[in-house]
Amino acid sequence: IPYLGSAPPLKSSQKADEYLREIKEQSMLGEAVRQCVEAAGHEYDTNTQKSLMRVRASAASFGKCFLTDFSPDQFVTTCRELRVLNAVRDSSVGLPLTHTQFKQLTLQVLIDRLVYRQFYPLAIEVCRYLKIPDYQGVSRVLKHWASCKVQQKDLTDDAIARAVCMKVGDSPGVSYSDIAAKAYECGRAELAIKLLDFEARSGEQVPLLLKMKRSQLALSKAVESGDTDLGECFTGRSQPLQTGFCKLQEQETLKDLYNQDDDHQELANYYVTASYREKRLEGRLSLLQSAVDEYNKAKNEFAVKTTEDEMRLLRFQRKLDDEKGAGLLGLSLQVTMETLLSLGLHKQAEQLYKDFRVPDKRYWWLKLKSLAEKEEWDELEKFSKSKKSPIGYLAFVEVCIKCNNKYEAKKYVSKVTPEQKVKAHLAVGDLEGAADAAIERRNEAEIGAVLSRCSASNSLVIERLNRARAAIAKK
Repeated sequence: IPYLGSAPPLKSSQKADEYLREIKEQSMLGEAVRQCVEAAGHEYDTNTQKSLMRVRASAASFGKCFLTDFSPDQFVTTCRELRVLNAVRDSSVGLPLTHTQFKQLTLQVLIDRLVYRQFYPLAIEVCRYLKIPDYQGVSRVLKHWASCKVQQKDLTDDAIARAVCMKVGDSPGVSYSDIAAKAYECGRAELAIKLLDFEARSGEQVPLLLKMKRSQLALSKAVESGDTDLGECFTGRSQPLQTGFCKLQEQETLKDLYNQDDDHQELANYYVTASYREKRLEGRLSLLQSAVDEYNKAKNEFAVKTTEDEMRLLRFQRKLDDEKGAGLLGLSLQVTMETLLSLGLHKQAEQLYKDFRVPDKRYWWLKLKSLAEKEEWDELEKFSKSKKSPIGYLAFVEVCIKCNNKYEAKKYVSKVTPEQKVKAHLAVGDLEGAADAAIERRNEAEIGAVLSRCSASNSLVIERLNRARAAIAKK
């Protein structure tokens, strides 16, 4: 065995067979192979290590052919461990471990040392190369990296959150809530909330949000999850938080809680919500009346007025449904008016406009679009003359053009304001009129707009506009 180290490579030695027979006769062949591999592991200098690996590993490779029960595991393991040791021994890393130290230290401790020195890429490569399970290797390294990342003060919350999401992804064993907790400990609450958005498990989100005193957000996350077991997190907290879970399933329990606390505002809101689930008009009106009573107790005048208006609208809709078969029940005020106008029931639409004090501009827009879409051009002209338009007359021009009626659109061009003349003339394709308006206003931007619409056949218009532009430039 001793002379194997100084022997020439076995593949080129003429005495290889003699050496091998002598070792085999002493029944030491297996031990010789083991020592060749082990000796390579104890070498430190890289060049010497490579040289000895070639000699000894070749001897081991040659000798194992004569052993029926030889296992290559030690040889393979030593090669892999040496590759790792060479990487961490590099001067840029600075961990000059011997093979014996490495064995006593254990691989997990080596990974920890790389992590605490923030050699994250190397630690990840070692984990992957040695095929360490994710939860012990790569995931553990990523978790430590992310915990350090959230402490970087020179980066914004958005930048850190994006970096963590891209790097960590859905790595098994990495909890975004743990990373968020670290961010919160460092005083970065907003970053913690952004990180929690990546956490797929609501049960992990809610406790930290409550610790951060973001109760409403915690409640929202819990309700979204549909996990009623999360209700335990809200025990002993404010009434709105306790009742958040009742909204999932137990509506009657929610109503009882509001009654017990004399919370008239929330009880009224409960009745309004319940009214939308009621199919019968009488039942819906009854619930809305209960809501009005509770809003009155809560002294919420705006809510009282709004709810009473809803009741009036429902009664109005039912009446027209019975008389005209209009199918209005349950529609919003605006959709009801649009439907009435489309059915030609202008008096009823105007009644709603007055009774519910609909803004003039909204009503005029609704009626303008309805008459134009139905091509009731005479009625549209009468409507435009009924009083001064609160939406102006360019709207009439544009709606007529949209409905492909340039003839009707031209009727309203003369009524638009001077500031809108150019736009109105261009809308109906009247380049000369647009040019006249732009030149009269001496507006260079409007002159440019008209020029952009001209073609070679409009040479006279182009010449006039260019002269006007030059005159403006001189002044």
